[in-house]
Amino acid sequence: MITRLAVCSTIIFGITLPLHCVCKPGTDRRKLDQAAQQKIQVARVNSGKEPWRMEAPQVAAREAASLDTNYKGAQEKAPVRFLKGDDRIQIFQYSATNGRQIELTLKKPEWLLPYAGIYKMEMWVVTDVKTTCGK
Repeated sequence: MITRLAVCSTIIFGITLPLHCVCKPGTDRRKLDQAAQQKIQVARVNSGKEPWRMEAPQVAAREAASLDTNYKGAQEKAPVRFLKGDDRIQIFQYSATNGRQIELTLKKPEWLLPYAGIYKMEMWVVTDVKTTCGK
């Protein structure tokens, strides 16, 4: 999980106190656990339990919502914008509620294809998360 999360408030004795928001720009290149991803592909995607993992915009939206501690909507509806990509790599952008810009790179790793069986059943995984800070 990314470590560049903004901390904008704290709760002390049930009272929410604002803190200075900290934003650390940078790129988090995820080291994917192939065995864990293969298990997710077989147990959740191939079985039909989590078909959203085959849709890049939904994977990006859920990841963006999980990174934005202030996002209040449904995870699959976080407003991500497609920037560029093809059938193997796609890049999305998300404007976080605290002014951060988050760019998500998703890929369909070739090593998952034997577990998916066919290409269109292969799931998307987040490989890079780039954070830039607003004013």
